Formats: sequence, structure tokens, C-alpha cells
Amino acid sequence: MDVVFRRCLPGRQDRRQSSASACHVQAAVLAHWLHAHARTNMKWGLLATGSISNDFALALKKTPNAVLHACTSRSQASADEFAQKHGFAKAYGSYEALAADPEVEIVYIATPHAFHCDNILMCLEAGKHVLSEKPMVVNARQAEQCMAKAKEKKLFLMEGMWTRFFPAARAIKQAIASGAIGKVVSVSASLGFKSEPDFNPRLFRPELAGGALFDVGIYPALWISMILGPPDVKAVSARAKMTESGVDAQTFATFEYPGGVLAHLECSFEGSMLNDVSIVGETGYIRTSRPSQCPEAFTIVTRQGDEPDPMLLRGKAVTTLGVGFGLGLRVGSGLVGKAVTTHQPLDPYPYP
Repeated sequence: MDVVFRRCLPGRQDRRQSSASACHVQAAVLAHWLHAHARTNMKWGLLATGSISNDFALALKKTPNAVLHACTSRSQASADEFAQKHGFAKAYGSYEALAADPEVEIVYIATPHAFHCDNILMCLEAGKHVLSEKPMVVNARQAEQCMAKAKEKKLFLMEGMWTRFFPAARAIKQAIASGAIGKVVSVSASLGFKSEPDFNPRLFRPELAGGALFDVGIYPALWISMILGPPDVKAVSARAKMTESGVDAQTFATFEYPGGVLAHLECSFEGSMLNDVSIVGETGYIRTSRPSQCPEAFTIVTRQGDEPDPMLLRGKAVTTLGVGFGLGLRVGSGLVGKAVTTHQPLDPYPYP
């Protein structure tokens, strides 16, 4: 069977629109759960005012019960400009000032990767729930610190991996669970594009935790873990090409799982990759559309029961729901609301 989950995002403007749409999905689920649990509003604080914060603010505006309470930047002027653009009630010229605001209930952190851990710990210590941009931290020690602090303070903490909130992700997991392609034997995932330091200098600065693996490799890694679970770190091998500045320009990694199941990750700033995910089973395969961080289509191809040749795969196309970037972010923020208000585990797949 050939199942096509339609709508791809070919261009940069489309990806930006998709970004706004994914935020929209996260916020939509937040609104649903706030309503269900009689929570009239939740006051958000946005820590940093870059482009992704702009997308997230646009999503929150479309979310019932989400209050754009405060934003902060490294300068008061930037914070004021951002607040005026999006309608935040307050603007602060320091991160500490936002964390100290007693009315802020939850903070969205969108600073460069290297600062996430300190920002998270500061907000948790101040009694705020936290949704952090990916990667939440840059090593295991930092992850342990942040999780320990969240548990100590009894607060919500989540990495904002919006890929989880696309309907395609749920549909793929459901297809695998139903046996659509038989037992999974391998997963391959890639994300890469040609980038130069003058395009985005942050990506090439080690002091800001730049590099392909942290910036784009996290998406293929997410797909592998969603399908196969977390790997044994002792069963992971990797090779990287480093830049003169000291970050990885390209990384390839292999993950070995029990029973001989293998996964392969590719990420790069050296050139455009296939930018998709392939999940191979004993009786067929699933392949997502591009790009792998926000696929809006996927194909399932399987061997038919009456087909004697295992090399021949046949099927038909089926069209189903497509979701963009901003809507995915709204789903994610919505699930944050559910977790914060109900103290229940977060289900990243709320919609069929």
C-alpha cells in the first residue's frame, strides 16, 4: 500500500509559514486543555526576541487563554520594540528582570544553545515553568542539573521539539504499531543544507554551541529515538568533519540496537542532503517528505500478500491531514498548558 501524507515545504518562505503554523498547533492544544480544566489564562514570558521568538509570539496570539505578558532582550530598546510589535504588557532589558516578575507563570527560552542551561536554571529557581528551544542543553550533565531542579521545584520543563507535534509523526508511529511494514529493521534520517558563516555566524561559533549536530542533527536523532527508542551510548559510532572554528560542519553516526536493528544519522552544513526519514520494515518501508524536521507528507509502500516477488512493492495513494510549522508550535505550547495545569504526563500526539 502506498499512503501519501501530502503537502511539502519547498521554499524558505513556505518554511517560515510552516514555522508559524507549528507554533499554532502547540498553542491550539494548550487552549483545549486550559478550557477543559477551567484555567482561564496562562501568562507567558518570552526570554530573547529573535526570529523564532517572533514565530512563537505569533502563535500565542492565536491561542485562547494564552496571555502575552512579558518579553525580554539584552537591551531595553529591543525588548520594547518586540513588546510593541506583539502586544506584550511588559518589556524588560534583562533576563533576570523577567524571571523576577511574579506574574510570569511560564517562560519560553530562545537564546543561543550555549546559554539554555543557565537560563533554564534561573527561571526554575524563580518558580517558573519552562519551555526551552532545542537543544535544551548541550551535554548530559546539564540535562541532569535542569531535570533535578525542575523536580526539586515541582515545575514543568520541556524541550521544544516541535517535530513531535505534527500529525505525520503520530500517523507514522500508528502505522508502524499496526504492522504496516512489519518488524522495523533500520531507520535512516538526514537534515543538511549549505551554510556559510556570513549567513548565520552563530552556527559556526563553538562558544555558542554551534555546529551541524546541535542545530540540525537533533532532528534526525529525534526521529531515530521516536521510532526505536533511546540508544545505548556505547553502541553509537560517529565521524565528523570539523570547521576551522572548531564546530562540526558535517556529522554521520550509526546507532546499533538489540536484535541487529540499525539506524543512520546524517547532518551537514556542507550541502543539501535528502532531508527525509526512511523507516524500513520486513514487508515494506515508510519515507517522509522533505524536510525531515517538519514533514507534511509520507509514503508507505508494502508488499502485497499475493505478490510472490519480494522485490515488487505495490499500493495506492491516500490523502490525509497536512499541518504547517506554526500550527505545530501551537500544538506544542498547548500540550505544555495541559501538563502544567493537570500535572499529567505529556502526550505529544493529541490529534489523529
